[in-house]
Amino acid sequence: MSSHHAPELPYCRNCHYTLATPRPVHCGHCGQETDLHPPSVREMFTEYVGHYVAFDGPLWRTLWALVCLPGHLTNAYFRGQRRRYVLPLRVYLSASFVFFVGSHLLPHSPWEGSMGDAPIVQLDKPEPAASGATGAPAVGERRSFDQSVERCAASPPPADCSPAEAFLSRLVHAANAMSRAQWTGRLTALAPYGMLAMQPVFAALLLLMFAGSGRRYAEHFVFSLHCHSLWFLALLLALATDTVGQMQLAVFGQGLLAMRNVYGLGWWAAIWRGVLLSLAYLLLLSLGLALLAAGIAASAITAA
Repeated sequence: MSSHHAPELPYCRNCHYTLATPRPVHCGHCGQETDLHPPSVREMFTEYVGHYVAFDGPLWRTLWALVCLPGHLTNAYFRGQRRRYVLPLRVYLSASFVFFVGSHLLPHSPWEGSMGDAPIVQLDKPEPAASGATGAPAVGERRSFDQSVERCAASPPPADCSPAEAFLSRLVHAANAMSRAQWTGRLTALAPYGMLAMQPVFAALLLLMFAGSGRRYAEHFVFSLHCHSLWFLALLLALATDTVGQMQLAVFGQGLLAMRNVYGLGWWAAIWRGVLLSLAYLLLLSLGLALLAAGIAASAITAA
């Protein structure tokens, strides 16, 4: 079955703007192609994936600079080289897409739990404590906590449970009711959005770390996007080759070089800033993960 081109018209089919003579490849008003035809499967696939991965243009040049030339992409963007390399946000989206898809294809995916459908939080059933048992106080404290959670999670909660205790108890109770498979599924779905939300947070840390450098917040944001793009690709490679420890050291060293080249630092200034920045960001990532888990448990309460 042969495909047929749409008949040529003197105007753009998209915006009805009159086309110049000779007929241009793209409309000078809206940019749509003037030569329209039914797309092939290859063209449809390229267009679909192209929304997520930057296959076009200077992709390989960008990857080389990202991995082998620390800080070069950020400096090139500041110098106005916007066409020579893939734009920062698209680099980040491409790297995150490759990571989250690729990590699921690994033989031992980090998203697969080892406990099947077992609850990720396990509360003990209230049982009478055995008299004279070794370690009775610790067991008693655990049972007291579990019983308190079960009691305050009731609807309506007892009068001696504060609103905060009742809310936290419902969260813990909802987390206990969810299996590891349910947690994995929801975390997998929300992780890309959570990491995207961390970009402005990391940029804010850079703004504080380099206060007085004359850099604007948007410039720190560009550096944040490039850093996370490299981290996604490095983590995927580390998971595939089981070299997480070595890759962490390599990425940290690459980050120090990038900070030196972008912010004009000496080695000592780059090292202490890099260590402090890593610790602060790790703390914020842990807090973000806790908030994400609380949100998942809260959504389970709402859906119940």
